[in-house]
Amino acid sequence: MLIDPLPNHQTIAVFGLGASGIAAARLLSKFNKTVVASDSADESKRSEFESKLPAGTRLILGHNEIADATVIVTSPGLEPSSPIFEEARAKNIPVIAELELGFLATTRPIVAITGTDGKTTTTTLTSHILNACGVRNKMGGNVGIPLCQVVMEEDEPDCFVVETSAFQLVFCPEFRPHVLIATNIAEDHSEYFKGDWQAYVGTKRRPLGVMGESDVAFLNASDPEICKWSQYTQARCGWYGSDRKDIPDNAGDFAWFEGQTIYFSHNGQNHVLPYAFPQFKGIHNVMNIMGAVLASLAMGCRFEAIAGAIGSYQLPHHRIEHICTVEGVEFIDDSKATNPHAGMAALAAIDKPTVLIVGGVDKGLSLTAWIDDMQKNVRQIMLIGALTERFLREARWGDKPCPITLCTTLEEAVERGYEYAKAHGCEVVMLSPGCSSYDMFKSYTQRGDVFADAARRLK
Repeated sequence: MLIDPLPNHQTIAVFGLGASGIAAARLLSKFNKTVVASDSADESKRSEFESKLPAGTRLILGHNEIADATVIVTSPGLEPSSPIFEEARAKNIPVIAELELGFLATTRPIVAITGTDGKTTTTTLTSHILNACGVRNKMGGNVGIPLCQVVMEEDEPDCFVVETSAFQLVFCPEFRPHVLIATNIAEDHSEYFKGDWQAYVGTKRRPLGVMGESDVAFLNASDPEICKWSQYTQARCGWYGSDRKDIPDNAGDFAWFEGQTIYFSHNGQNHVLPYAFPQFKGIHNVMNIMGAVLASLAMGCRFEAIAGAIGSYQLPHHRIEHICTVEGVEFIDDSKATNPHAGMAALAAIDKPTVLIVGGVDKGLSLTAWIDDMQKNVRQIMLIGALTERFLREARWGDKPCPITLCTTLEEAVERGYEYAKAHGCEVVMLSPGCSSYDMFKSYTQRGDVFADAARRLK
């Protein structure tokens, strides 16, 4: 049931008019709120915004403005350090994320996914399993569909499956999932948090502090950060890990991976799942499966139905995705690897002589462990984008020097990488950039599509 998310407020400022801001304004209009919508875009965008906003919205362009609002709903693109939020604090005006607004507008339970990597895969897999098991759900949040938009849809589901980002959670003081999956924590978004690691970690685990005894959190016991998170919540904690020894001795619900088998314990019952899912490559995807299965069990699904559903799931694009094979050289698109930790996961999953395409926006993250991992199977690096100078400076190969070729475009990297692979017996050319895409592309999706098109043209 849709309910008034802000019953004590009449005039609300909405900052940022991307998909999240538009959805927030539309939701607020359903309760006859006065919406002051603002965006940094110039006047040339006015007619476009007016066509999307509900009638009666007060639209301000060129800057964000609080006006006479008593609460602010912000889109995830605005950094917490923005001066406008300092002004809000001085005026004692609360700031919430669009995600929080959507949560406050529904009475349905939330299954939420937090962490650095693997969130979208875990979110989409959980949603797929639940639907296959008869638990009607809709996805929202950082997966690409604003939660405000999803909760307004007429056919109300049994629950919502929500991917959360740090950009959203920083302004979510009351967001309370009924079930939470924590995937992993790795260095990322240091520019957004001004290099404050603890602020980033604290934001990722924020929902745990709101959850209560009737809720359950499934925590990655093999992650050196998340393994400590049970102390921050009153929720019942379940665990999953890449090794049985990582699971706490007092664990109730838990899962671990051994050999080619995933073992589960739930409500005192033990289950075994043979790992026979070729679409999932790498231990990180095994971990994603464990989190999704445990969450689905907590939502009342039968294990046999869950196991059957996994086989019919298809991963989202740009995640260690096979594109084509040309004269024995396989092209793999892992454009979603937007930080070095994700790049390391891809290298662990592809145990073959590889030509690796890396580079993009330099987030200022450590490259050391990633570069060390490249020494195992990478035979040639094709380097593109803004990371080039620092990567060249920090690449130290010890006894196993790896050739680096500088390329001005991704298409050039694909072509030259293919020629190298053919000449030197490499089996794979993989795009796993370890960086954001915004120096050369609109998104990681566009980057992956360009890679795929260039690979297919080689046939």
